[in-house]
Amino acid sequence: MDLFFFNQEEIYSGYSLEELSKVKAALNSEGIKYNYKVVDPSGQWLGAGTKRGNFGSFGMNTKYEKQYIVSVKKKDAESAKYFVHNALRS
Repeated sequence: MDLFFFNQEEIYSGYSLEELSKVKAALNSEGIKYNYKVVDPSGQWLGAGTKRGNFGSFGMNTKYEKQYIVSVKKKDAESAKYFVHNALRS
């Protein structure tokens, strides 16, 4: 039995929720299991509060506020990249 997080490969990293939806739909339609995470650096804790809470959000480009990362098992990575590429081109 493989522990999923030790045997995975990142196949998509981006800032668009619309693209993330396309990626997830493509993987679901092909029956490829995936994990995804959302990285929001402005929500990280820094001292008494979050970065956004301590310093505000002035000057931050909200299009790049959250990063979406999708990973699959290494054995599925090549085919997953193919399907994701096709989904994002359409």
